[in-house]
Order: sequence, then structure tokens, then C-alpha cells
Amino acid sequence: MNYKAIGVMSGSSLDGIDIVYAHFASKGPHWDYEIVASQCIPYPDAWKNKLLHATTYNAYEYLLLHVDYGKYLGEVVKKFISENGLDY
Repeated sequence: MNYKAIGVMSGSSLDGIDIVYAHFASKGPHWDYEIVASQCIPYPDAWKNKLLHATTYNAYEYLLLHVDYGKYLGEVVKKFISENGLDY
């Protein structure tokens, strides 16, 4: 079977969002892969500050951050797809 996937991660250094688009192919018990596109997208200062101070938020503020961050990641992924011609 063949799979196409986008992976997104951010570490505790808050340097940015790492994003990759890869193809995976199952060859019996083994897997092959190809990294088609990848990028590290630096956080804007506003996002870096929000994430840096997240441990000081109350539960409501943290939930709002969670929702806003999910929307932000969606925008980043959408832009990555567009810029790399992956929207086929």
C-alpha cells in the first residue's frame, strides 16, 4: 500500500513548526519512504510569547489557546500545501 502524509511538530525550544510531506510504501514487512517537501516555519513573536507563557494560563485561557493554536497550525499546513504544489 502507498500512503501520503503530512507531519507537523514543534518542540520545547519554540523555534518554530517543523512540517514534512512524505510518501510511504509498504513492501511486505518493510517500508520505503520519500520526503517530498519539508520546512521549518519560525514562530511569529506573538505566537512564541503565547506558547512561552501557556503554563501561567487558567483553564479557560488554556482552552482558548488550544483552539487558536489548532487554527494557526491549520493555516500553516494550508500555506505549506499551496507553496509546495501539493494541492492536487
